[in-house]
Amino acid sequence: MKYEKEITVELDTSFEELEKILINNSFKEKERYTVNDIYLINRNDKKEKDYLKLLSKCVLIRHIIEKDKDTKKITYKYKEYNDKKEIIKQGKIDCNIDDINTGIELFKKLNFEELININDNMIVYSNNEDELVVQYVNNKHIYIEIEDKCHYINKEYKTIEELKEVITKYNIPIKNNDYFVKKAEIELKENINKEFN
Repeated sequence: MKYEKEITVELDTSFEELEKILINNSFKEKERYTVNDIYLINRNDKKEKDYLKLLSKCVLIRHIIEKDKDTKKITYKYKEYNDKKEIIKQGKIDCNIDDINTGIELFKKLNFEELININDNMIVYSNNEDELVVQYVNNKHIYIEIEDKCHYINKEYKTIEELKEVITKYNIPIKNNDYFVKKAEIELKENINKEFN
């Protein structure tokens, strides 16, 4: 399994205001792409009440749509948390597939069903010092994700503190001072609340 460091924050400002902050700090747009994730859960595990434990049992069918290519994958994400629900270790395993529908059908035959769908529109920004990804999820939430390995500048962040520093350095307003926002957990809670209202 490939392990990595990353943080995810939810913005406490509009995309327009964020864009002003980024432009004023010499960030330029490098890439746009979309990731559609279908979370599948074994029917036997669906009774789990702890959202993070429930999500840890999910398999994702992932469709990445870039300007010049499409990638389809089966993905399993692994995460360990401390007492504050901060992510202390994470990684993932990917397996390329040819067809999304066939992948879903395979797991349905193995007693899995769809739990949630996440549509993630992403814009990668970088300047000469830092790189971040702005994510607009399910047309509702705006997040920033920062990974340890940069793709457009020659830099690798060594610690979680260095990743956090990118947010504080540019005074980007975030909700609840939370650097480990769990997008899937938020979507799952919202879906469950919808079902009961």
